Formats: sequence, C-alpha cells, structure tokens
Amino acid sequence: MNDFTDDVFDERKIKKAIKKGKRKTIFTIGIISVIVFVILNILNFAISAYYSQKTFKQWDAYIRLSTPNGYISETVDSRGFLGGISNYKVAKDMKIKSLVIEQKQYSFGLIPSVLISRGSGGIIGVTGEDWQVSYKENGWREMMFFHPNVTYKKYKQDEELIEKMQGDKIYEVALSFDKPYKPNELPFAVLPEMTWFWINTYTNREVKAFQKEAKENDWSSTFIREHDVLGFSTNSPFTSTADLVYDYDRFLKLLQTSVSSEHKKVYSTFKNIKIEDIEILGVVVYGTKDQILEMMKEPSIRAASLGGIVDNY
Repeated sequence: MNDFTDDVFDERKIKKAIKKGKRKTIFTIGIISVIVFVILNILNFAISAYYSQKTFKQWDAYIRLSTPNGYISETVDSRGFLGGISNYKVAKDMKIKSLVIEQKQYSFGLIPSVLISRGSGGIIGVTGEDWQVSYKENGWREMMFFHPNVTYKKYKQDEELIEKMQGDKIYEVALSFDKPYKPNELPFAVLPEMTWFWINTYTNREVKAFQKEAKENDWSSTFIREHDVLGFSTNSPFTSTADLVYDYDRFLKLLQTSVSSEHKKVYSTFKNIKIEDIEILGVVVYGTKDQILEMMKEPSIRAASLGGIVDNY
C-alpha cells in the first residue's frame, strides 16, 4: 500500500508527466498552427486570384472601350492580404503590329491595396496659341475628337502634317464626321480592314455641356479627348451593317463588364438598341500616307487628328 502511495506522489514522475503533457500540447498547437496557416494561405491565394481575374476583366473592358484598338497586354500581380496591386501594360493594335503605349496600376481584392502614385507631366499649347495636345507615355499624341452636333471655333486638321512626313509608315488618324451617321449611311462604301467606330453614347445634357464649353472657352482646349470617347473595332472590311453585328454585341458585353459606372449607364441605354439604330460620330482608321490622305478628301470629314505612327514592316 505504501509502495503504491509513494509511486503516485513521486515528484519526479509528476514533473515528467507535466513535461510530457506540455510537449504534447506544444506539438498539437504547432500542428494546428501549421494547418491553419496553410488553409489561410490557400484561401488568401484563392480569393486574391479570383478578384485579380475579375478586376483584370473589368479594366481590360474599360481599356478596350475607351482606347481605340487598345487592350491590356500584360499584368504582374503583387499580392497581399485578401487583395493586391496589379501593374499592367496597355498596348495598341496598329494593324501590322502592337506596341505598348502606357504602364499603369490597379488594386483588387476584398481589402484592396492603397495606390499612391507620383509624377509630373503636361500638355503642349497651354498658352492658347496652339492645340493643347496630350501625349502618351511612349510619346504618341492623343487623338482629338469633335462632336458633329457641337459648333467649334476651330477644328483639328493634320492633313498638312501627314503630307510632310517621310518613310513607309502606318498612320493612326481620328476622323470626325460632319453629322451622326447610321451604319448603313456611312459616307464610305468600304473602310479599311481595321476601323474603330466612335459611337454616340452622349446624353443631351452632355452635348449641351460641350456646346457651352466650345462657345465660352478658347478653341485650343475645346475638343473631346481620346479617353472620353467610346466605340468598338472591326477587323474586316466594312461593306454593310451585318459586318458589325458581332463587334457591336461584344461592345455591349464590354460596357456591362467595365469597371466604369458610366459605362454601365451607357449599357443600360444601349442594351435595347439594335446595330441599325446606333449613331456613328467618326472613325479611327489605320493606313499608309496615301490611303489616309485619300480618305481625308471625303466631304463628310470635319476634323482629322493624328495619333500613333509605326514603321510599315
């Protein structure tokens, strides 16, 4: 009996049992911590990947709508907790080749990272003596657009500039029409294989604002900038409205997908409008000097604004 009692209250055995219990507890906590860590990382990765892809589609739609023949060509994600930052490149299809024109960032996730950017830049012609031209990061000029229902004091005409240029080049030129045209009324019987159509998505209120701006401000700044126009591209020669059905449907899907709330408002208006009833305010065309200058002779062209230029090879 005494032996049993001594064994039960043996201090060394009690300490050994306590140490063993501690080791077991620490080991259990460690295993649980590793499992929780792995699970949380998998969830974080899955959530970040989901929002990364979703946000990419939204921004790519935005770029494709507001940058003639533009798209996101590359993204590099930096992921944090339930989100991150994506560095992306905007490229433009110039008929025979694509070139990167800008590099930007967007945040994504349940807890999007805060973006802080610094930089400086400017425009040419700030004195009012010349057009207030903006430039992209790669040095290309941003195209100017002129709404046909607005009377401007002066219109951009880059015909002389193009005529002076030398070498075998492909030119990107925005042509603004003298009035809105339905697809079956366009003044061109055939358009180049790659043409971007500027669609009239403006409300009466927006047009009145343009009219007031053109009347009250200096001519050098009263035009619509490239990122404020919406449209879609076709990669086949335009000969009839039927050629645009697929591209117009894709245009509607991009409006619905875009990150911009303004684009979604446009979608709610256009979702019930058929391709035959849309109004085209102008086009962005790509071609050689002779091809572009020939198109500029069309009486319906009110303004012509040069954008990018690439070697024709």
